[in-house]
Amino acid sequence: MRYAAILSGQVQILENIAPCFSGDEARITKLDNTWALLSSDFEAYAKAQDVFPIADIILHRINCALALYTRLLSPFAVTYIQAFDDAGRPLNRGVRGSVTINVYSAEGIAELASLQGLQSLGSAIVHKANSDPAVNEALSLHGDNGLGWPQIYDIIEFLGGANEIVRNGWATKKRIRDIRQTANHFRHLGSTKKYPLPATHPTITEASTFVNDLLKRWITSRL
Repeated sequence: MRYAAILSGQVQILENIAPCFSGDEARITKLDNTWALLSSDFEAYAKAQDVFPIADIILHRINCALALYTRLLSPFAVTYIQAFDDAGRPLNRGVRGSVTINVYSAEGIAELASLQGLQSLGSAIVHKANSDPAVNEALSLHGDNGLGWPQIYDIIEFLGGANEIVRNGWATKKRIRDIRQTANHFRHLGSTKKYPLPATHPTITEASTFVNDLLKRWITSRL
């Protein structure tokens, strides 16, 4: 280990989500009294400063996966990169800022921590996002700050629309159309003539839960 990205965030939540990210490309672990992100991707760099953008990219994917599976919104940030010598002794570091967090889903933690072969689901997702642009796009489309109506609409379109979602057996056409039409209405600032609400329209919480489930199914199908 040459570098570790030291993380900010609530200690209890870091302890809970650590089993979700235990692969070579994305491992969250405790180093002495701090929590850190480790990655084999860090090893290619000669300077600790050069690791920052790589750590930010990996952590962004982790945060997106956590937002999708557990409802955690931007829970962690890289505070600094810790460099180590060949004997594992700490060297220089650079300081970064911190981020606050909110409540999360225990069921999502268990799901992300479940094994996919030799690694956790969380690590498998990060690994796949590194090599599959579509998975990376899916995580970025969901983001790490919760969903608005435009994102809900875009995720349905990203997944191929009603026909493709129905073909995969993930939802009924009526349910998809009701949510898509509702999202289309609100993303156009409620233009009632061109984009009317359906007779039975979902709340944004219901719609978010619906597309979260669809996106998780799609990501699982890519692993």
